[in-house]
Amino acid sequence: MNHVVFAEPDNRRFNCASLHQLPYCGNITGVPVPDKPKLSPPDAGHWDSAGLYGSGKFGSLSLNGRIIAPAIFLAPMAGITNSAFRRLLADFGGYGALTTEMLSVSAFLHEDTAKSAFSKRRDCEGLVIYQLRISGKENLEAAFAKLEAQEPVAIDLNLGCPAPEIQHQASGAALFRDFERLKQVLKRIRACYKGTLTVKCRLGDAPERWRKSFVDRLRLFEDSDIHSITVHPRFSTEKLKRRARWQEFPWIASQTRLPIVGNGDIRSLRDVQDNPAYFGPLAGLMLGRIVAQKPWIFREFAGHSPRKIQYWEVWDRLYQYTCEDFPPDRAFGRMKEFTAYFSLNFFFGHELHKGIQKARDVFEVREAAMRFLKSNPQLAGAS
Repeated sequence: MNHVVFAEPDNRRFNCASLHQLPYCGNITGVPVPDKPKLSPPDAGHWDSAGLYGSGKFGSLSLNGRIIAPAIFLAPMAGITNSAFRRLLADFGGYGALTTEMLSVSAFLHEDTAKSAFSKRRDCEGLVIYQLRISGKENLEAAFAKLEAQEPVAIDLNLGCPAPEIQHQASGAALFRDFERLKQVLKRIRACYKGTLTVKCRLGDAPERWRKSFVDRLRLFEDSDIHSITVHPRFSTEKLKRRARWQEFPWIASQTRLPIVGNGDIRSLRDVQDNPAYFGPLAGLMLGRIVAQKPWIFREFAGHSPRKIQYWEVWDRLYQYTCEDFPPDRAFGRMKEFTAYFSLNFFFGHELHKGIQKARDVFEVREAAMRFLKSNPQLAGAS
């Protein structure tokens, strides 16, 4: 297929309860699914418009003997990276591995993993990393045993989330801060789980004196048989207030034998191509919010041929996938959250965002979105 073309649905309101009849990651009736791109081994070369994978950079990463190709990952994003969204990304391809939303251990232990929109994994998603929020008070042994049955490519520990509600539960950045508790958590995990284990963290708390404590944790990760570290180079006090400190990537990579995956404000292939000194030492890249805005973005990074994007069709496909996985009241919130990112594609995207916010249910969300997206809206940056 030369471009993505989804069959135009009629204007009736979809019954979310009936969409379970649609085949997983396959054809919605009358809706051709784009062919998944086939990846070829990388050739050595410079970083150019052919993408990073095709030029040999970030072509693959070995995690505990498992090859991830390309070494380009989806970041965990609360409210976004559930199975319905990952299913949409699978329609475009171009990534090496996807990541779940940050999962609460206690909630995960009570979920039906075959049905939960958060923890189920469809075959079409490919390699999936399950990320956990942990404090150390949970039944880690039971959680990791249950997770292994999901056949994750890796289990990731969230050590970076700065949200107050997460830190109040002694998780995320709070666990990274507490060295002794972190050490005990890793010891418990390694006593019950021998599989692939990764971590995602920030730089720490103090901009003036973070390096020594960061190196201490790098040594702990090495001693705990961690297989890779994803670093979002902001401090826990910054949230998303200032630009990520890409200039710290080379120093971090030089301090450890473990592969470092870079995350934070990577929005285009040009970001990486224009900053080889920052990104060159990294073993992989993790893309976050830009994927919610442009679900096809991995194709650009992997060097696959561009496809004509019909924005309303992309939005409507995710709507159908989301309604299949969630009851209407929860699909309502999920589509509003996604649309906040998706609206950034348009010059007058605030009108789309405003229309969505006025909606009273998931059906009115769709009506508002289709009204805007089918009006041939001007793209952001277009003249």
